[in-house]
Amino acid sequence: MKKILAMFAVFFMMLSLNNAANADVYSDVPANYWANTEITAVVNDGILPLKGKAFLPEQDVSRSDFNSALLRTLGHRTPSLSESNPFSDVVSSRADYGDILLSSKLGLIYGYNDGTFKPDRIMTKTEAASVISHITKDFKGNLKSLSVFSDKDEIPAWGTRQYAKTIDLGVYVNYPNTDELLPNKNLNRAEAAVLLYKLKQQIGAVKEQYKSNETLLSTEHLDVTRKAEVDEVQVTNTRKIVLAKNIIKGYFYTYFTSQDVNVGDPVTFTAKHDIYTKEGTLVIPATTTMKARVTSVEAKKWWNKNDKVTVEFESMTLPSGACVPFSAEVINNNGVLTENRWAKPIVYTLGGAVLGGGIGVGAGSAKHHGHRHYGEGVAIGTPVGAGLGLLTGLTTPGRTYKANDGDYVWLELTQDLSIPN
Repeated sequence: MKKILAMFAVFFMMLSLNNAANADVYSDVPANYWANTEITAVVNDGILPLKGKAFLPEQDVSRSDFNSALLRTLGHRTPSLSESNPFSDVVSSRADYGDILLSSKLGLIYGYNDGTFKPDRIMTKTEAASVISHITKDFKGNLKSLSVFSDKDEIPAWGTRQYAKTIDLGVYVNYPNTDELLPNKNLNRAEAAVLLYKLKQQIGAVKEQYKSNETLLSTEHLDVTRKAEVDEVQVTNTRKIVLAKNIIKGYFYTYFTSQDVNVGDPVTFTAKHDIYTKEGTLVIPATTTMKARVTSVEAKKWWNKNDKVTVEFESMTLPSGACVPFSAEVINNNGVLTENRWAKPIVYTLGGAVLGGGIGVGAGSAKHHGHRHYGEGVAIGTPVGAGLGLLTGLTTPGRTYKANDGDYVWLELTQDLSIPN
């Protein structure tokens, strides 16, 4: 028995180490990274959320991504999808659909003359400067402010005055060389973080028509699980805002198996029960559906490699029919729909131990010099059987992931969730 207990102790220690190695951290922004302060601030404020478990500071920023982040900087949260859609290339299934329509209504970032928004087009630094100039209070930028930059002549003619204005406001990025603006460079997430952080510091310079006019009525708290890093819900005169990092339960709407899905397939989850704040406000009604899409499938393999499925959440539809963007990730098994990798080895080990013990009893029942050696047979057969069971469990193919209607996973919000009143 001591040997068996020792083997289980090893199993659980390995499991603990595995979980610790996959802790929820983003290591692509070290403490000495040039924009660490600004990135930390915009992530904490929900302006530029993490991409999975990383920030990806060097990733280019699209028009849509910049638009959504700019709305958050100005105090807007994800709106309900009630505005008319003027753009031929913006479909309602997009997670940022409401943000694009709100931006159009506010006149924040304009579309193109051909009736498109080009949401996935990459922003340049000059285009970002032009948007910031457009939404801030009117004054002419001093062109002399550009004289200290060696590449000032590379600024497109249409953006020269606007760029000068953002420099006068102090809302610009000149990294890695302080005497260069790199105006035609694609804007990346680190640079966007710096711009939006500085803009928030200068929020008084933004025209009132672009700021949110919502009234915060109260800050309440969800009571779904103590594991949540954040539990706050902001209740306003128009909606409830469930802040990023809150955790809720998503129940499988139908039977699900990893063997029957491919990349791109939809997966539906639901809220089985009403979700209230501790203070009594209904936030997410029962029967609300959560739409996700399969983003990767990895088939089970030998050496106990289980099926793995990842999904990306896109939208949430309330019983009223209102549809809102919903961004979340599964936090079970480090964001992957898969069986526990140690479940099969432990089951095989226990089965092997029982079988080995039974064989040991049988062997010990034979008389040797007139005596039966049951204990000796069990002592030998149990660890041998457990070892063979462990070996089998670790070397054979892994398990298929299955979930029945009503099974649930924990979902952590990666962006604020807006529920209209």
